[in-house]
Amino acid sequence: MKKIPIRPARSSAFGGMAGIILLIVVITIALMVGFSTKAMAKLRTECCVDCHVLHAWQDETERKKAAARANKAMLLGVYTSALEEACEGCHASADSHAFAKAGLSTIPIVKNAKEPETPLAGGNFYYKSGQSHFEKAGGSCSSCHKDVKHHATKAGYRFLGEDIKGIGDPLYEYGDGHNIYQSGDQYCIACHANFCGSENQRSDAGWIRHPTNTPLPLQGEYAGYEAHRKDVPVCYPDLKKPERSTAHVMCMSCHRPHGTPYPYLLRWDYSAMVAGGEDNETGCFACHTAKDTRT
Repeated sequence: MKKIPIRPARSSAFGGMAGIILLIVVITIALMVGFSTKAMAKLRTECCVDCHVLHAWQDETERKKAAARANKAMLLGVYTSALEEACEGCHASADSHAFAKAGLSTIPIVKNAKEPETPLAGGNFYYKSGQSHFEKAGGSCSSCHKDVKHHATKAGYRFLGEDIKGIGDPLYEYGDGHNIYQSGDQYCIACHANFCGSENQRSDAGWIRHPTNTPLPLQGEYAGYEAHRKDVPVCYPDLKKPERSTAHVMCMSCHRPHGTPYPYLLRWDYSAMVAGGEDNETGCFACHTAKDTRT
């Protein structure tokens, strides 16, 4: 019987079924890395189990453990049916650092046990004002951040809903970068409707509250406002053209929703905003430049 020579199979990085699976994994990781700096704040991880429990969730004991963890963090409403940890598992820290590392991902810390080293764009729940806001909002991150999934494709800016648009700074304004906002009142109007709208902001006798979602004039005392001030931000109708001529005042121009050292979630010490003090060009005077003479 004639022997048939057996040749070794040719090696190939993407040969056969195993190669196809490997290729899919490589492409998936590449896409996650490519999108990780977008406003969606995606996680760069190749393992689902980094965040989720899988078949163990079918076990009643495991379900109770996960529910207890979520309840302790007051975050039962946040996708906990399959999460290994609730939001605080990644976004809280016992120190004052603004970020934590998880594999390839840089995760913003929004709740520190020690006073934060620097404020991120939304502030920090370390402060009393932030804790109070969190509790009044229902004690759940999902009260504002809708359907948080770090692999979602349509969740809106920072998971605030599909109607909220923006371009997020990859470092959440820790460094020199800044966010670019499109929406104004929509960030807050769901709960604070009485603060928005012309009928709630002005009467025949004058202003009742500071206007929001209103154009920031180019003339007069407002002419001195510098575009893209992340300490006193504004929003723009067109994210592709964030021009000073189209800038609008919004709620976040004066507030940080996660909390600040000052009352009412304000970005600065309002009691120090004394007109004519001649030594302040931030806070109120970032826009109302004629109210204070700069030195």
